Amino acid sequence: MTVYKEAAERLANSFGAEAARYDRTRPAYPGELIAKIVAATPGPRVAEVGCGTGVLSRQLQAAGLDVLGVEHDERMAGFARGTGVTVEAAKFETWDPAGREFDAVVAGQSWHWVDAEAGLAQAARVLRPGGVFVALWHVFGTPEPISEAFAAAYDKVAPQMPHRVGHSYDEAFKAYQERCVRTAGEFAGTGEFSGAEQ
Repeated sequence: MTVYKEAAERLANSFGAEAARYDRTRPAYPGELIAKIVAATPGPRVAEVGCGTGVLSRQLQAAGLDVLGVEHDERMAGFARGTGVTVEAAKFETWDPAGREFDAVVAGQSWHWVDAEAGLAQAARVLRPGGVFVALWHVFGTPEPISEAFAAAYDKVAPQMPHRVGHSYDEAFKAYQERCVRTAGEFAGTGEFSGAEQ
């Protein structure tokens, strides 16, 4: 495992230690976006990749969808279960769907943690014909003086950090837009998916 992957794995596993705080501070998704997901989904059965504490799952459930969360961190999964979300604890790539198929696979703030090749194969395996995959990311940024201070602090105390912290909104938007384009290209490249939209 490379140093980058080791650092990313540690970071991915760090959220569960503060599951309640994570749930309180992570922003919900806009109602218009939830409505678009519901409209795009050809049926009610949804698997959420890396559901965390269930922020997105709860919104999709409230909109009438039947959501099953798949979360690798048992602490996060336990919190989500406590809020009414059905969760199976596993990494999405190695999760056993037990023959179940879903109308949609949704990844809210989580697809970047998934092994691309294995995750793509798993998404194709669990989606029913005509099903949809949706990846969502929040774009956030900080004012320039604060951005510069964050970057300097992280460079000093965590130079191995795999993700840049403290970027401006414009930098963040560009990075996330590039991630969306790259993710769509990876899905299209499998030959199993078509019709990418942003």
